[in-house]
Amino acid sequence: MNRLLTSFTLLAVTSGLSAAQQPSIYVDIGSVSGGAGTPSSTFGAAASTGGFWNDLDLDFVAGPVLVSPPLNDIGNNPTPVTLTWDGLGADPLPLFFDEPCTTTLDDAALMDDCGYIGGSSQFRFDGLPGGTYTVYTYAMAPDSPAFLTNVFVPGSLDPAQDVGGDFCSGYLAGITHAEHTVTVGVGQPLIIDISVTASFDSLNGIQIFPGSGPSFGTSFCGPAVTNSSGAPAEISVSGTPVASLNDLTLICSSMPPNSFGFFLVSQTQGFVANPGGSQGDLCLGGAIGRYVGPGQILNSGAGGQISLAADLTQIPSPTGFISASPGDIFNFTTWFRDSSMGMATSNFSQGVEVTFQ
Repeated sequence: MNRLLTSFTLLAVTSGLSAAQQPSIYVDIGSVSGGAGTPSSTFGAAASTGGFWNDLDLDFVAGPVLVSPPLNDIGNNPTPVTLTWDGLGADPLPLFFDEPCTTTLDDAALMDDCGYIGGSSQFRFDGLPGGTYTVYTYAMAPDSPAFLTNVFVPGSLDPAQDVGGDFCSGYLAGITHAEHTVTVGVGQPLIIDISVTASFDSLNGIQIFPGSGPSFGTSFCGPAVTNSSGAPAEISVSGTPVASLNDLTLICSSMPPNSFGFFLVSQTQGFVANPGGSQGDLCLGGAIGRYVGPGQILNSGAGGQISLAADLTQIPSPTGFISASPGDIFNFTTWFRDSSMGMATSNFSQGVEVTFQ
Protein backbone atom coordinates (compact mmCIF):
# COMPACT_ATOMS: atom_id res chain seq x y z
CA MET A 1 0.00 0.00 0.00
CA ASN A 2 2.86 2.41 0.74
CA ARG A 3 4.28 1.91 -2.74
CA LEU A 4 0.88 2.62 -4.29
CA LEU A 5 0.42 5.71 -2.14
CA THR A 6 3.74 7.19 -3.21
CA SER A 7 2.81 6.57 -6.85
CA PHE A 8 0.26 9.37 -6.46
CA THR A 9 1.25 12.99 -6.83
CA LEU A 10 -1.07 14.19 -4.07
CA LEU A 11 -2.71 17.59 -4.40
CA ALA A 12 -4.63 20.00 -2.15
CA VAL A 13 -8.23 20.86 -2.96
CA THR A 14 -10.74 23.40 -1.79
CA SER A 15 -13.75 22.39 0.26
CA GLY A 16 -17.25 22.26 -1.21
CA LEU A 17 -20.84 21.73 -0.20
CA SER A 18 -22.73 18.55 -1.08
CA ALA A 19 -26.03 18.83 -2.94
CA ALA A 20 -29.40 17.98 -1.40
CA GLN A 21 -29.95 14.25 -1.16
CA GLN A 22 -31.64 12.86 -4.27
CA PRO A 23 -34.33 10.28 -3.50
CA SER A 24 -35.17 7.02 -5.26
CA ILE A 25 -38.92 6.87 -5.87
CA TYR A 26 -41.11 4.00 -7.12
CA VAL A 27 -44.68 4.50 -8.41
CA ASP A 28 -47.17 1.74 -9.29
CA ILE A 29 -49.94 2.91 -11.63
CA GLY A 30 -53.21 1.06 -11.87
CA SER A 31 -56.48 0.25 -10.19
CA VAL A 32 -57.21 -0.91 -6.66
CA SER A 33 -60.66 -2.35 -7.38
CA GLY A 34 -60.31 -5.21 -9.82
CA GLY A 35 -56.58 -4.71 -10.12
CA ALA A 36 -53.58 -6.69 -8.86
CA GLY A 37 -52.66 -4.47 -5.94
CA THR A 38 -49.33 -2.75 -5.22
CA PRO A 39 -45.91 -4.49 -5.26
CA SER A 40 -44.29 -5.39 -1.95
CA SER A 41 -41.39 -3.39 -0.53
CA THR A 42 -38.96 -6.24 -1.29
CA PHE A 43 -39.69 -5.96 -5.02
CA GLY A 44 -37.36 -4.09 -7.37
CA ALA A 45 -38.63 -5.10 -10.84
CA ALA A 46 -35.92 -4.45 -13.46
CA ALA A 47 -33.81 -2.61 -10.89
CA SER A 48 -33.26 -5.66 -8.62
CA THR A 49 -33.43 -3.24 -5.66
CA GLY A 50 -36.50 -3.46 -3.43
CA GLY A 51 -38.30 -0.47 -1.99
CA PHE A 52 -41.61 1.11 -1.07
CA TRP A 53 -44.04 1.56 -4.00
CA ASN A 54 -46.34 4.57 -4.09
CA ASP A 55 -49.79 3.72 -5.47
CA LEU A 56 -51.32 6.02 -8.08
CA ASP A 57 -54.91 4.80 -8.09
CA LEU A 58 -56.94 5.59 -11.23
CA ASP A 59 -60.28 4.41 -9.84
CA PHE A 60 -61.27 7.88 -8.72
CA VAL A 61 -59.86 10.08 -11.48
CA ALA A 62 -62.34 12.87 -12.19
CA GLY A 63 -60.63 14.66 -15.03
CA PRO A 64 -57.73 14.75 -17.45
CA VAL A 65 -55.25 15.94 -14.78
CA LEU A 66 -54.33 13.76 -11.81
CA VAL A 67 -52.03 15.10 -9.06
CA SER A 68 -50.61 12.72 -6.47
CA PRO A 69 -50.10 13.57 -2.81
CA PRO A 70 -46.41 13.93 -1.82
CA LEU A 71 -44.59 10.69 -2.61
CA ASN A 72 -42.48 8.58 -0.28
CA ASP A 73 -39.00 7.35 -1.20
CA ILE A 74 -38.05 3.67 -1.38
CA GLY A 75 -37.39 3.67 2.37
CA ASN A 76 -41.02 4.83 2.88
CA ASN A 77 -39.80 8.24 4.03
CA PRO A 78 -41.82 11.33 3.04
CA THR A 79 -40.51 13.62 0.31
CA PRO A 80 -41.84 16.88 -1.19
CA VAL A 81 -42.04 15.24 -4.62
CA THR A 82 -45.41 15.06 -6.39
CA LEU A 83 -46.47 13.40 -9.65
CA THR A 84 -48.90 15.04 -12.05
CA TRP A 85 -50.43 13.00 -14.87
CA ASP A 86 -51.81 15.32 -17.54
CA GLY A 87 -53.98 13.46 -20.04
CA LEU A 88 -53.79 16.48 -22.36
CA GLY A 89 -57.56 16.62 -22.56
CA ALA A 90 -58.40 12.91 -22.20
CA ASP A 91 -59.08 11.09 -18.93
CA PRO A 92 -56.57 8.41 -17.87
CA LEU A 93 -58.34 5.09 -17.31
CA PRO A 94 -57.47 1.94 -15.35
CA LEU A 95 -56.94 -1.37 -17.15
CA PHE A 96 -56.47 -4.86 -15.72
CA PHE A 97 -55.51 -7.92 -17.76
CA ASP A 98 -53.85 -11.13 -16.57
CA GLU A 99 -50.71 -11.27 -18.74
CA PRO A 100 -49.94 -15.01 -19.12
CA CYS A 101 -46.28 -14.85 -18.08
CA THR A 102 -46.58 -12.74 -14.90
CA THR A 103 -46.49 -15.61 -12.43
CA THR A 104 -45.50 -13.79 -9.19
CA LEU A 105 -47.81 -11.51 -7.22
CA ASP A 106 -45.34 -8.61 -7.44
CA ASP A 107 -44.91 -8.91 -11.21
CA ALA A 108 -48.69 -9.00 -11.60
CA ALA A 109 -49.12 -6.01 -9.30
CA LEU A 110 -46.79 -3.92 -11.45
CA MET A 111 -47.48 -5.19 -14.96
CA ASP A 112 -51.04 -6.58 -15.06
CA ASP A 113 -52.82 -3.40 -14.01
CA CYS A 114 -51.96 -0.16 -15.73
CA GLY A 115 -53.27 3.14 -16.94
CA TYR A 116 -53.99 4.03 -20.54
CA ILE A 117 -55.44 6.87 -22.55
CA GLY A 118 -55.17 5.98 -26.21
CA GLY A 119 -53.38 9.23 -26.92
CA SER A 120 -50.54 11.44 -25.75
CA SER A 121 -50.06 12.32 -22.09
CA GLN A 122 -47.39 13.74 -19.82
CA PHE A 123 -46.08 12.78 -16.39
CA ARG A 124 -44.35 15.48 -14.36
CA PHE A 125 -42.39 14.98 -11.14
CA ASP A 126 -42.11 18.26 -9.21
CA GLY A 127 -39.98 18.83 -6.12
CA LEU A 128 -36.95 16.71 -7.02
CA PRO A 129 -33.57 18.16 -5.99
CA GLY A 130 -31.44 19.19 -8.95
CA GLY A 131 -29.11 16.51 -10.28
CA THR A 132 -28.84 13.54 -12.61
CA TYR A 133 -31.51 10.83 -12.51
CA THR A 134 -32.14 7.51 -14.23
CA VAL A 135 -35.78 6.79 -15.10
CA TYR A 136 -37.32 3.37 -15.74
CA THR A 137 -40.75 3.78 -17.35
CA TYR A 138 -42.79 0.54 -17.44
CA ALA A 139 -45.07 0.80 -20.46
CA MET A 140 -45.98 -2.72 -21.60
CA ALA A 141 -49.62 -3.38 -22.49
CA PRO A 142 -50.61 -6.57 -20.59
CA ASP A 143 -53.48 -7.32 -22.99
CA SER A 144 -51.53 -7.41 -26.27
CA PRO A 145 -47.85 -7.54 -27.32
CA ALA A 146 -48.83 -5.62 -30.46
CA PHE A 147 -49.72 -2.45 -28.52
CA LEU A 148 -46.64 -0.19 -28.38
CA THR A 149 -46.08 2.89 -26.24
CA ASN A 150 -43.51 5.55 -27.11
CA VAL A 151 -41.62 6.97 -24.09
CA PHE A 152 -39.63 10.20 -24.26
CA VAL A 153 -37.87 12.13 -21.48
CA PRO A 154 -37.18 15.74 -22.55
CA GLY A 155 -33.58 16.76 -21.88
CA SER A 156 -32.25 13.19 -21.93
CA LEU A 157 -29.55 12.22 -24.41
CA ASP A 158 -31.29 8.84 -24.65
CA PRO A 159 -33.76 8.76 -27.56
CA ALA A 160 -37.48 8.18 -27.45
CA GLN A 161 -38.12 4.44 -27.04
CA ASP A 162 -40.99 2.18 -28.10
CA VAL A 163 -42.03 -0.29 -25.40
CA GLY A 164 -44.19 -3.40 -25.82
CA GLY A 165 -44.24 -7.18 -26.09
CA ASP A 166 -44.83 -10.00 -23.66
CA PHE A 167 -43.42 -10.74 -20.22
CA CYS A 168 -42.19 -14.26 -20.99
CA SER A 169 -38.49 -13.24 -20.90
CA GLY A 170 -38.87 -11.10 -17.78
CA TYR A 171 -37.85 -7.46 -17.54
CA LEU A 172 -36.16 -6.27 -20.71
CA ALA A 173 -35.58 -2.70 -21.89
CA GLY A 174 -37.75 -2.08 -24.95
CA ILE A 175 -40.17 -4.85 -23.96
CA THR A 176 -41.30 -4.04 -20.42
CA HIS A 177 -39.78 -0.61 -19.91
CA ALA A 178 -37.76 2.31 -21.30
CA GLU A 179 -34.56 3.60 -19.69
CA HIS A 180 -33.48 7.26 -19.73
CA THR A 181 -30.87 9.30 -17.88
CA VAL A 182 -31.54 13.02 -17.52
CA THR A 183 -30.14 16.00 -15.60
CA VAL A 184 -32.78 18.03 -13.78
CA GLY A 185 -32.08 21.68 -12.97
CA VAL A 186 -32.76 23.14 -9.54
CA GLY A 187 -36.47 23.91 -9.27
CA GLN A 188 -37.22 22.19 -12.58
CA PRO A 189 -39.56 19.19 -13.12
CA LEU A 190 -38.63 15.77 -14.46
CA ILE A 191 -40.98 15.10 -17.38
CA ILE A 192 -41.97 11.85 -19.11
CA ASP A 193 -43.95 12.10 -22.34
CA ILE A 194 -45.81 9.03 -23.61
CA SER A 195 -47.68 8.59 -26.88
CA VAL A 196 -49.17 5.84 -29.01
CA THR A 197 -46.97 3.97 -31.47
CA ALA A 198 -49.46 1.17 -32.18
CA SER A 199 -53.12 1.06 -31.10
CA PHE A 200 -52.96 2.04 -27.38
CA ASP A 201 -50.43 3.49 -24.94
CA SER A 202 -50.00 2.03 -21.46
CA LEU A 203 -48.20 2.91 -18.25
CA ASN A 204 -47.58 0.31 -15.52
CA GLY A 205 -45.20 2.20 -13.24
CA ILE A 206 -42.12 4.39 -12.89
CA GLN A 207 -38.83 4.09 -11.00
CA ILE A 208 -36.54 7.08 -10.50
CA PHE A 209 -32.99 6.70 -9.20
CA PRO A 210 -30.30 9.31 -8.52
CA GLY A 211 -27.23 9.09 -10.74
CA SER A 212 -26.61 6.72 -13.61
CA GLY A 213 -28.70 3.77 -12.50
CA PRO A 214 -30.38 1.84 -9.70
CA SER A 215 -28.24 1.09 -6.70
CA PHE A 216 -27.93 -2.24 -4.86
CA GLY A 217 -25.36 -3.87 -2.60
CA THR A 218 -24.86 -3.55 1.16
CA SER A 219 -22.84 -0.68 2.60
CA PHE A 220 -20.43 -1.50 5.45
CA CYS A 221 -17.65 0.11 7.49
CA GLY A 222 -19.19 3.54 7.16
CA PRO A 223 -19.48 6.40 7.15
CA ALA A 224 -15.98 7.01 5.86
CA VAL A 225 -13.67 9.65 7.35
CA THR A 226 -14.81 13.09 6.18
CA ASN A 227 -12.68 14.38 3.33
CA SER A 228 -11.87 17.93 2.23
CA SER A 229 -15.21 18.24 0.41
CA GLY A 230 -16.82 18.42 3.85
CA ALA A 231 -18.50 15.01 3.53
CA PRO A 232 -17.48 11.34 3.67
CA ALA A 233 -16.98 9.72 0.25
CA GLU A 234 -19.62 7.10 -0.54
CA ILE A 235 -19.25 4.14 -2.88
CA SER A 236 -22.31 2.52 -4.46
CA VAL A 237 -23.02 0.15 -7.34
CA SER A 238 -25.56 0.13 -10.14
CA GLY A 239 -26.53 -2.29 -12.90
CA THR A 240 -27.53 -5.77 -11.81
CA PRO A 241 -26.14 -8.40 -9.41
CA VAL A 242 -26.80 -11.11 -12.03
CA ALA A 243 -23.22 -12.17 -12.82
CA SER A 244 -23.98 -13.57 -16.28
CA LEU A 245 -25.27 -10.18 -17.47
CA ASN A 246 -21.88 -8.54 -16.68
CA ASP A 247 -23.51 -5.20 -15.89
CA LEU A 248 -21.91 -3.59 -12.83
CA THR A 249 -20.91 0.05 -12.46
CA LEU A 250 -18.92 1.27 -9.46
CA ILE A 251 -19.70 4.84 -8.36
CA CYS A 252 -18.01 7.00 -5.75
CA SER A 253 -19.59 10.33 -4.85
CA SER A 254 -18.86 13.15 -2.36
CA MET A 255 -15.17 13.05 -3.22
CA PRO A 256 -13.03 16.19 -3.28
CA PRO A 257 -13.41 17.93 -6.65
CA ASN A 258 -10.75 17.31 -9.29
CA SER A 259 -9.24 14.46 -7.29
CA PHE A 260 -7.70 11.30 -8.75
CA GLY A 261 -8.81 7.96 -7.36
CA PHE A 262 -9.43 4.31 -8.17
CA PHE A 263 -11.46 1.37 -6.91
CA LEU A 264 -10.23 -1.57 -4.80
CA VAL A 265 -11.82 -5.01 -4.53
CA SER A 266 -11.52 -8.04 -2.25
CA GLN A 267 -13.61 -11.03 -1.27
CA THR A 268 -12.76 -10.25 2.36
CA GLN A 269 -13.86 -7.34 4.51
CA GLY A 270 -11.44 -5.83 7.00
CA PHE A 271 -10.35 -2.65 8.74
CA VAL A 272 -6.97 -0.92 8.57
CA ALA A 273 -6.70 2.53 10.13
CA ASN A 274 -4.67 5.13 8.20
CA PRO A 275 -2.78 2.75 5.88
CA GLY A 276 0.30 4.26 4.28
CA GLY A 277 -0.24 7.54 6.12
CA SER A 278 -3.75 8.04 4.73
CA GLN A 279 -6.19 10.04 6.83
CA GLY A 280 -8.88 7.48 5.96
CA ASP A 281 -9.52 3.85 6.85
CA LEU A 282 -9.29 0.84 4.52
CA CYS A 283 -12.36 -1.41 4.83
CA LEU A 284 -10.92 -4.42 2.98
CA GLY A 285 -8.72 -7.33 4.01
CA GLY A 286 -7.28 -10.44 2.41
CA ALA A 287 -6.20 -10.37 -1.23
CA ILE A 288 -6.91 -6.85 -2.51
CA GLY A 289 -7.19 -6.11 -6.22
CA ARG A 290 -6.69 -2.65 -7.69
CA TYR A 291 -8.49 -1.15 -10.69
CA VAL A 292 -5.41 0.64 -12.03
CA GLY A 293 -5.42 -0.52 -15.66
CA PRO A 294 -5.67 1.81 -18.65
CA GLY A 295 -8.48 4.30 -18.10
CA GLN A 296 -9.22 3.04 -14.58
CA ILE A 297 -7.48 5.81 -12.56
CA LEU A 298 -10.17 8.48 -12.68
CA ASN A 299 -10.60 12.19 -11.94
CA SER A 300 -13.62 13.29 -9.91
CA GLY A 301 -14.02 16.57 -11.81
CA ALA A 302 -16.03 19.50 -10.51
CA GLY A 303 -18.83 17.22 -9.28
CA GLY A 304 -16.61 15.12 -7.00
CA GLN A 305 -17.68 11.77 -8.48
CA ILE A 306 -16.08 8.92 -10.41
CA SER A 307 -17.62 5.81 -11.98
CA LEU A 308 -16.26 2.70 -13.66
CA ALA A 309 -17.99 -0.05 -15.63
CA ALA A 310 -16.41 -3.14 -14.05
CA ASP A 311 -15.89 -6.22 -16.22
CA LEU A 312 -17.04 -9.13 -14.06
CA THR A 313 -14.87 -11.53 -16.07
CA GLN A 314 -11.78 -9.41 -15.31
CA ILE A 315 -11.89 -8.62 -11.57
CA PRO A 316 -8.33 -7.76 -10.46
CA SER A 317 -6.55 -9.67 -7.72
CA PRO A 318 -2.87 -9.86 -6.63
CA THR A 319 -2.46 -13.09 -8.62
CA GLY A 320 -4.34 -12.11 -11.78
CA PHE A 321 -7.90 -11.62 -12.98
CA ILE A 322 -10.83 -13.62 -11.62
CA SER A 323 -14.50 -13.89 -12.62
CA ALA A 324 -17.68 -13.43 -10.60
CA SER A 325 -20.04 -16.40 -10.41
CA PRO A 326 -23.47 -16.82 -8.79
CA GLY A 327 -23.06 -16.95 -5.01
CA ASP A 328 -19.73 -15.07 -4.99
CA ILE A 329 -19.36 -12.11 -2.66
CA PHE A 330 -17.10 -9.19 -3.57
CA ASN A 331 -16.38 -6.07 -1.53
CA PHE A 332 -15.41 -2.72 -3.09
CA THR A 333 -14.02 0.57 -1.82
CA THR A 334 -12.40 3.71 -3.27
CA TRP A 335 -8.98 5.26 -2.65
CA PHE A 336 -8.39 8.87 -3.68
CA ARG A 337 -6.22 11.93 -3.24
CA ASP A 338 -7.17 14.36 -0.50
CA SER A 339 -5.76 17.15 1.64
CA SER A 340 -5.82 17.86 5.37
CA MET A 341 -4.95 21.26 6.83
CA GLY A 342 -3.23 22.13 3.59
CA MET A 343 -1.15 18.94 3.56
CA ALA A 344 -1.43 16.38 0.76
CA THR A 345 -2.73 12.97 1.83
CA SER A 346 -5.25 10.34 0.70
CA ASN A 347 -8.60 9.02 1.87
CA PHE A 348 -11.08 6.17 1.37
CA SER A 349 -14.81 5.67 0.95
CA GLN A 350 -16.73 3.18 3.04
CA GLY A 351 -17.19 -0.30 1.57
CA VAL A 352 -20.01 -1.91 -0.39
CA GLU A 353 -20.67 -5.66 -0.52
CA VAL A 354 -22.22 -7.31 -3.58
CA THR A 355 -23.55 -10.87 -3.58
CA PHE A 356 -23.81 -12.06 -7.18
CA GLN A 357 -26.70 -14.13 -8.45
